[in-house]
Amino acid sequence: MREPKKQKRIKSVAKNSGRIKVEDEPNYEDMPPIFSLERVQNCKYCFSKLKLEDQAAFATAMFRRRETTWKSIKQTHRHGIGFEKIPKNVIKAGIPPFITHEMNDFIAFRFSGKKPMVGYRQKNIFYVLWFDLDFTLYKH
Repeated sequence: MREPKKQKRIKSVAKNSGRIKVEDEPNYEDMPPIFSLERVQNCKYCFSKLKLEDQAAFATAMFRRRETTWKSIKQTHRHGIGFEKIPKNVIKAGIPPFITHEMNDFIAFRFSGKKPMVGYRQKNIFYVLWFDLDFTLYKH
């Protein structure tokens, strides 16, 4: 099996030399996810609405995935440490304005039993947008 070709990115331009230094883009599939709460939406699906046991379950869910690569997670069952894709058009909450029209799907990880946290991935970061405590964010 061939490894995906690594992309190149510009690192910096040396002053007065006119040369551009190119650095390999890391393979994010071989990295574990980083979970970010930076973009959680302030609505009925917010982190602040979680009970203490659900907050603890969220911390445990992140901890369980801390050393598992995205590549491995993609091959794991959606009700385990894996995820499922959720089409953007089935989400019943307001879509934040920073979500572009090019993004078609969100990702749902289970964090407390079968309760999903829904968000999106950029590189190796998973940005949580919603915690679907009552299974009403989308049709299950």
